[in-house]
Amino acid sequence: MTFPSRKAAIVGVYNTKQAKMLEGTSWTLALEAIQGALDDAGLKHEQIDGLGSMMYDASLRAQQQWTEQLGGHPITFTSHGMAAGLVTKAAAAIGAGLTNVVCIYFGNAGVRAGPSKQRASMEAAQIAKAPRVPDWDFNIHGGYMTAWYALWTRRYMDQFNAPYENLAEYPVIARHHATLNPASIMGERGEITVQDVIDSPMISDPLHRLDCSLDNDGGYAIIVASAEIAKDCRKDPVWVLGGGEAMYTDFYMSFTDDWINDNGQAVRRASEIAFGNSGISHDEIDVTGLYDCFPVTMARNLEEMGFCKFGEGHEFIKEGHLKLGGKLPANTDGGLLSHSHCGNPSGLPVVEVVKQLRGECDQRQVKDAKIGAVLSQGFAVHGLTGISILGKD
Repeated sequence: MTFPSRKAAIVGVYNTKQAKMLEGTSWTLALEAIQGALDDAGLKHEQIDGLGSMMYDASLRAQQQWTEQLGGHPITFTSHGMAAGLVTKAAAAIGAGLTNVVCIYFGNAGVRAGPSKQRASMEAAQIAKAPRVPDWDFNIHGGYMTAWYALWTRRYMDQFNAPYENLAEYPVIARHHATLNPASIMGERGEITVQDVIDSPMISDPLHRLDCSLDNDGGYAIIVASAEIAKDCRKDPVWVLGGGEAMYTDFYMSFTDDWINDNGQAVRRASEIAFGNSGISHDEIDVTGLYDCFPVTMARNLEEMGFCKFGEGHEFIKEGHLKLGGKLPANTDGGLLSHSHCGNPSGLPVVEVVKQLRGECDQRQVKDAKIGAVLSQGFAVHGLTGISILGKD
């Protein structure tokens, strides 16, 4: 069976404010996002009959509670995962006739991603010794993602003789894009240089503070609807042309030999599926939203997705191809380094690419953008990956 290309479209998107310590709860932020996305689409909450959740409490009970809030009628499709993968699965489910309108949602208020989360929980419990953690838990080393990605960065630099300065070009690009996005957290702080990145405090060698993603609150929602419903929505549809999802190992717990190899892992497999079932070539992509929690992630994703050769991601970044005006503009909202990392930010690139394809990005608009690719990623360097290929009429 082929992928049901253009049988479903993203018809509504919405971001809440992204900031440190927002008022409200994770649920109220998610609710705001859902209401905003429905308004963007011109749909009513009673029309939702599918849910895609990235909430920290993504249990069946939570899904049933959202079902009650969204109209009190049966939901016929539910799924969890990263946002682009959820978009792909929602489109496939719509194409199979299982559902008609899927709401993908997330909200985070006050749940920190880094070691401060563990410190706060310890203080609350007045624990005077190291916290107990489950078997195979990544929190035992305390530094959470930064320490792990520092190891990955050092391995990448050594394996490919990649200068740190090449990777440090990426935070500069992300910050420039953020200065063009009034909703970004860091844009108002202005441009930065590679030297600024180098001079920022060392967090975990070789990663400096400006190499690291943000840690803040925020929410977003994405509405995917059938072609029949999409034709009557408020905004022009952004069609789901194809996509894929894959999962591998490394939940910040283990190393798989070889850690960096040309066989690829989850990103490579999801990319093969997505470009294969969409019929879209790499050269046709006008704009991208790629998961960029640290510069090395960006370099490896470019390689595994096939936008450059193995080991050449750092050079691709250095050459400026990801900038507005470059051949592959990426993360035009500022990405996870300068726009927002709201706990599970995998939907933010989807929202940005949809806005780009609808021509709604003002100063940061990619000229004549018709086809976009979104990579959502999380839970490790190889981890869980979802890709969607999106296009406008």
